[in-house]
Amino acid sequence: MSSSATSRVISVGGAVLAATLVLSACSGQTAATQPSGDPDAPKIAMIYGTTGDFSFMDSAYKGFTEAQEKYDFTPLDFSSPNTDDFQDRIDLAMSEGAGLAIGIGFQYATPMAETTDHPDTAFVAVDIDKGTTIPDVTTISFAAEQSSYLVGVAAALASTTGHVGFIGGVDQPSIQNFFVGFEAGAKSVNPDIVVDSTYLSPLGDFTGFSDPTKGKEAATSMYAGGADVIYAAAGGSGLGVYEQALASSTPDAKVWAIGVDGDVYQQVDESIKPYILTSAIKNVNVAVEDSIAAFLDGTLEPGEQLFDLSNDGVGYSTSGGFLDEFEAQIEEARQAIIDGDITVPSAL
Repeated sequence: MSSSATSRVISVGGAVLAATLVLSACSGQTAATQPSGDPDAPKIAMIYGTTGDFSFMDSAYKGFTEAQEKYDFTPLDFSSPNTDDFQDRIDLAMSEGAGLAIGIGFQYATPMAETTDHPDTAFVAVDIDKGTTIPDVTTISFAAEQSSYLVGVAAALASTTGHVGFIGGVDQPSIQNFFVGFEAGAKSVNPDIVVDSTYLSPLGDFTGFSDPTKGKEAATSMYAGGADVIYAAAGGSGLGVYEQALASSTPDAKVWAIGVDGDVYQQVDESIKPYILTSAIKNVNVAVEDSIAAFLDGTLEPGEQLFDLSNDGVGYSTSGGFLDEFEAQIEEARQAIIDGDITVPSAL
């Protein structure tokens, strides 16, 4: 595996989760342990940033908590806002006796690749770039360009100005992948549509995923410049974009925002819901829960697993009913991608 394939780092900020037992660890990380009813139940660790991003981390946490309701295991909740302690948290999971450690985000590719001695702990890396393989690790990737294509179709159909926009959290290939899919989808409907794009922070600076103020400022400028639909692939910074969709709308000119990873319509304040056109979905919760189930029944295998439209690993939301009039066209595009009649471009 090339070093570039295992050196991408991503992080999302937020508040640290409360838990039953908090264990002190290096680099300021926290570890929460919730005992199972069975003292001999296997321990499963989820190592991640923090919840409250209205997208990726919230979805992962949903899968982790739902698995706890279905299966008998002791969950180790290793949440941390730090951006430099990924190896520490992997080491902590192993030292706490985790039989399975699930790392959420690109940041776990490198430390999992470099941790070559983990005979008692299986590793799952969630949201790793397609084509990335790590020895003795299960890698899960999502075809974000496919779901982005579909919301691009939706954006072009909903736009009355022929002008849409994209706001990415960090200028890195994994986020550029959302843009190229979105742009391709929009242009499939209207080849002359204007597609603005901007990134909130440069490569290597992950604050772009956790700064709603930056998201709001970027959206303010983009809406003022004529875009009437903005797709935000920016983690927690997307909240600022969603808020600005409300603020920039007038009785005569409504503007829209498009969410990412989770169904943002179901997560934002009631006042913002009418301005969320749709969301590009990554079923991270399904990937987390499926990994736990496979580990517990002994079928988890190392290697790459791809979640795309063909297996409902990605998709788009219809909450609010704002896509009802466009559903036939979006579904036609969805099926064409699955059938191979449309090849969505990728930045990866």
